Amino acid sequence: MSLKETLKTESRKEREKMKKMSKNDLVWYIWEYYKLHMLAALGVLLVIYLIINMIYHSTFDTRLSYVVINNASTEPVDLEPFNTKFKEYMNYGKKDLISSETSLVMQHGQRTSELEYASMAKVSALVASQDLDLMITDQLNIDHYMGLDAFFNLEEFLPDDLWQLAKDFVYYAADSEGRQIPCAIDLNSTAFPAETGVSITPCYVGVISGSGRTDTAISWLRFVLEGQ
Repeated sequence: MSLKETLKTESRKEREKMKKMSKNDLVWYIWEYYKLHMLAALGVLLVIYLIINMIYHSTFDTRLSYVVINNASTEPVDLEPFNTKFKEYMNYGKKDLISSETSLVMQHGQRTSELEYASMAKVSALVASQDLDLMITDQLNIDHYMGLDAFFNLEEFLPDDLWQLAKDFVYYAADSEGRQIPCAIDLNSTAFPAETGVSITPCYVGVISGSGRTDTAISWLRFVLEGQ
């Protein structure tokens, strides 16, 4: 008997055996004798799904990444409507992403909570990977990170017309050499706090000096300051 005929015979016997079983016996039999095959098949399907998911998400492009630190609002903060308006302003498509985070807390006191440690670690990782463009926070964190030379000098960084628009709202902080640098813009005079629910006093935004998307950061500042 050929292998093909043998397999057909064995398959027919197996079907006949299973037809004679009760429902409970059938479930037990399938699990007991075929569980390894089922788990192997499930593993293969999972690997295929992960590969497809990875390939699909590789077609997305993060256009801007920013964090909000020390938001004091007691109401939910929803950045998506604001981010969507900015995407429309930039004529971005569905696969163009704006990444934003609002749950970070940093006080830089003598006692640091687990949340603060996690927040600092996340910001450090984003900066190290050049995946953070803007930081929206209070004076405490602007002073702290400017002392680490984390922000651009806005007078040198911004196009002249945008600097003229921003200069009356600029905050100066000391860099690592003690020089006073125009490094942040007060957002409280813009629509950003009201449209997003972010509550920080004062609410400053600085452009991270290691940003890999400086053109988009400039466009975001223009979008906010011009009140689009």
